[in-house]
Amino acid sequence: MPKLKIERLREGMVVAVDVQNMDQMLLLPAGCILAEKHIGILEAWGVTDVEVVSADGLVDSGDPLAKLPPEEVARLTAETKALFWQLDETSPVQMEIFQLILRRTARRGPANSTKP
Repeated sequence: MPKLKIERLREGMVVAVDVQNMDQMLLLPAGCILAEKHIGILEAWGVTDVEVVSADGLVDSGDPLAKLPPEEVARLTAETKALFWQLDETSPVQMEIFQLILRRTARRGPANSTKP
């Protein structure tokens, strides 16, 4: 059973073992079929990786930003930066949060961009 980083999880994958937070609270039970909302819950709780039953054909080895044309990446980057009051690009924490939001937006596709 492969253990995948949260960025590599995709809808339709099946969780192999219960996923719990640091306080042993159940976040997702084994056998749960992942949906976008489940992946969001895991990201919100800071889960870094999850064991899945099988990732055959569902694992995407690349960064979702790598699949987009450069002008689309630039547009998403500008839109995401606009969400921050003052983005400190020298802060590793802020940049990690920024990158997570950027990758999540790219994964969701053009219909779910950050524009209201």
